[in-house]
Amino acid sequence: MIHSDWHIHSEHSYDAHTPLATIAENAKAQGLRLVGITDHANYNDEKFLGDLKSSVAGVTEAQKTYPILVLGVELTPIAKPEFDYIAGTGTREGYLPPAQDTPYEIELAASKAELQKMGVRYAIGASHWRVDVPKSAQNSTDMDACIKEWYRQQLWLACDERVTILGHPWYHGKGLWYEDFSVISHSMNTDIAAALKENGKYVECNSHFFHTAQATEKFRCQYAEFLRELFEMGIPVTYGSDAHNGYGDARARVEKYLAAAGFKDGDISELSENVLW
Repeated sequence: MIHSDWHIHSEHSYDAHTPLATIAENAKAQGLRLVGITDHANYNDEKFLGDLKSSVAGVTEAQKTYPILVLGVELTPIAKPEFDYIAGTGTREGYLPPAQDTPYEIELAASKAELQKMGVRYAIGASHWRVDVPKSAQNSTDMDACIKEWYRQQLWLACDERVTILGHPWYHGKGLWYEDFSVISHSMNTDIAAALKENGKYVECNSHFFHTAQATEKFRCQYAEFLRELFEMGIPVTYGSDAHNGYGDARARVEKYLAAAGFKDGDISELSENVLW
């Protein structure tokens, strides 16, 4: 059912250690046709943009031996005031978030033109943390506030020209809503789906939700059904292992839940040349 993987982190990502050659060799052994390297560019500072340049150089060189590799990037929403501060100073050091009563506006680490100039072929846009409040308040476990913020970010990402794939929708590092997916209102998901469809985006089936011990069996089944509903609305679904350390085959468990939700071979999409930048 799954023949390509569009979300993998390599040794060039700050939180991963797997060499590109290991990823490519293991992917070939698994029979995958294409694998996308999407190392993180979380901020527009020297550290993260330097990591991205390293990823670009590494993938470009590795492609000479392993044409199975495709160069992508993972972008995450950041607060616009912090983006502007970094753009002016080159660093996150010394940043003080401005006091305001409304959520901070959202930005991503680089423009589409900048990414294309580097040779990046596509981007995953994914929510990881709150950016509506200062960092001191980002670790809040107020479920209603977090759901509202994830909705805001994902709707924004679904409309941004840089995003090819909406990555791991409704991922939460602490698994805040991983007991029962129905706490996410259906209207929020239909809003996001409408934006994805209108803007020609893909949505990701991320292996995290089907492997993490944070998720209940109920949640996993509900999440697969959520992906199926998006698919039936005409939104193409890609697969992402989101591998960070080592590159094993995570597909069997994921496919079990997808099949139970009605997916079959041919339903999971690959990015074609006319989609890639």
